Amino acid sequence: MLDFDVDADDLQRVVEELGAMPKEVNASYNRALTRTAATLRKLSSKGLVSELGLRRAKAARKRLKTIRVKGSKSGDYRKMASVKLWYGLNDIAVSEFKGRVSETTSGAGYSGPAGSHSFPGAFVAKPRGANRRTIMRRRGARRLPIHQETLPVKDRADVFVEDEIFNQLEVIFWRHFRRDLERRIAYLRAA
Repeated sequence: MLDFDVDADDLQRVVEELGAMPKEVNASYNRALTRTAATLRKLSSKGLVSELGLRRAKAARKRLKTIRVKGSKSGDYRKMASVKLWYGLNDIAVSEFKGRVSETTSGAGYSGPAGSHSFPGAFVAKPRGANRRTIMRRRGARRLPIHQETLPVKDRADVFVEDEIFNQLEVIFWRHFRRDLERRIAYLRAA
């Protein structure tokens, strides 16, 4: 979970510098939060696909959720709305990764951008309705049921999010907030 709080003193400084009214500040703040969350989701999705070596962005996108926490609409900047980004970092199926799956003497193996992994007792198969082969394992001694094997992504994704995404958070928010507030003030003063 990536949580971001805006420093109320910095916000007050920008408001006084531009001479904005509380209603304008609240509207700009909410719009900047929404745009910041959208920008971070986009950056995260693109970055995680390349960092983890995923075949499609859909596998990363469905693991990103934006949670909006409503605040008060008063002029108190310490009680305004906030946004949280949630990252689902549980293991991902082998078929979602670029790379090669192969039979080994002890079972099956994967090698690709996500590293090399061995799955003893597993086998390579093409699931029903799928175009590519993946690594499957039986649950129990019977023929069915079977399930796809997964690869861990938490450690690599955590490092990427902290190093690449979290560092850009403040810059993105302040750029959106300042630009929106300046345009809002210019529009209202021109009218």
